[in-house]
Amino acid sequence: MPEETLAVEFDNVGLWEVALLIISVAIFIACLWLSAGLIRKATGTLSRVNSVLDKVDHEIGPILRNANTTLDNVNASLVQVEGELEKVSSITENAAHVSSNVANVTSLVVSAVGSPLVKAAAFGFGLRTALKKRNQGVEEDQVRRMVEASRQSKREAKRTAKARKRADK
Repeated sequence: MPEETLAVEFDNVGLWEVALLIISVAIFIACLWLSAGLIRKATGTLSRVNSVLDKVDHEIGPILRNANTTLDNVNASLVQVEGELEKVSSITENAAHVSSNVANVTSLVVSAVGSPLVKAAAFGFGLRTALKKRNQGVEEDQVRRMVEASRQSKREAKRTAKARKRADK
């Protein structure tokens, strides 16, 4: 058996096929070179992200402890505020009770004192109105008398003037 070789025979290969083969090998090498660059960039980015995450991991513990302490303090303050609100609620209830009592006493005083005062005020108003009408009536009588006297004197003057004219005729 003849020795077998893996040699390829290039009997019918043209120049353009060889050029195409060289171009495709060059493109393959360029892709490998770009891939290696991208892998290096991704590795650098991942290492930076990893270092940032390590820093965050070391710093998050104290931050969470501080937040937990703050939350405990807020809860304690809220408990104190609830106690104060209960006191304020009882004070408000007492104030409402006192206000109700004052309103009742005021109503009682108004009904006891108000009725005689209203009667006295009504009597005073009626008395004032009666006096005003009386005085107005007296003044009207005087004005009527004066008007009547004036009319009478005019009538007498006309009569005497007519009588003179008759006598002169």
